[in-house]
Amino acid sequence: FFNDTATTEIYTLSLHDALPIYCTSVYREVFQMNQVEELLKVVEQAQADQGNVVIVTGKPGSGKSKVLREAAEAKKWTYVDCRMLISEEFLAIPAADRGLYAPDMFADILASYNADVIILDRLQTLFVPVFHINTDSLMRKLSKKFTIVTAWPGYIENGNLCYDKFDGTEAIRISPDGFKIWNVD
Repeated sequence: FFNDTATTEIYTLSLHDALPIYCTSVYREVFQMNQVEELLKVVEQAQADQGNVVIVTGKPGSGKSKVLREAAEAKKWTYVDCRMLISEEFLAIPAADRGLYAPDMFADILASYNADVIILDRLQTLFVPVFHINTDSLMRKLSKKFTIVTAWPGYIENGNLCYDKFDGTEAIRISPDGFKIWNVD
């Protein structure tokens, strides 16, 4: 339908190459929407069961954070990047005492959002050894006041939530007992 053969061939090749990319993109969006809907149901069930921590697991790059952001947007839930919890006030506390004060300080920060459901992303921020935060204990204490939904940056092994930093400085093992685990495919 073009005047010259070269243009027709380029157009045909471009359309042929673009169609699978477009279809894959549409599939991903629909799949992601279904995952958001699934997560919304899991969180609603957690609220009803009083099991107020939902841990989202999945391989790196699987879309955990994207699903969290989209769920937060869909339900108008509060989305908090954990880096925002590390305030100057928190850092002014002697390192050895930070773990004692973190739950109350973080609860006060989260309470200022006036929300029942808190999406915590970049949880690994809290794993830094100099912060002296027991993340397991922290989530359990926060869950008494809020429904916490967070992406787990590690993996599951022998029934435990695990996180290992590449340089060996951080190794965390948490029992998921009492948490709801939901996996992003």
